Amino acid sequence: MINSRSSIFEVYKKIEKANDLEKSPYEVVGMVLKELNRTMHLLILEVDKKKAVLISKRNKDMTDVQKSITNYVSRSLTSIYSLQTSLDFDRGGNIATNLFHLYEFCRLQIIDAFTKNKNDGLKKAFDALNEIISAWGTIKV
Repeated sequence: MINSRSSIFEVYKKIEKANDLEKSPYEVVGMVLKELNRTMHLLILEVDKKKAVLISKRNKDMTDVQKSITNYVSRSLTSIYSLQTSLDFDRGGNIATNLFHLYEFCRLQIIDAFTKNKNDGLKKAFDALNEIISAWGTIKV
């Protein structure tokens, strides 16, 4: 018997996870790309917020922002690792190699944003990722 909201949420998560097992590799990669897009976007927003907090010198806010940044960096890097390890260089040829380089560019920009509080490269990586996501949606499987 389900007796709380958190229990309902846990049941929902298990059902969603079971549905993911039925997805094709193409769909799974699409989901990971979208998750990477989401976390990179949120990271961009949080780095901007951190800059504002640094100017205002509100220490309590800084702790919250830094926790969010760390979370989004971790999630983004996990998504990138998943995408890079899913590449088939034998069958994918130049496309796989180019995707690997794009993912690596994204990874480096995420780390740079985390360590230097800079968004310029991260925004470029985000824009490039959006182009890949757009192209991914046009592939017929």
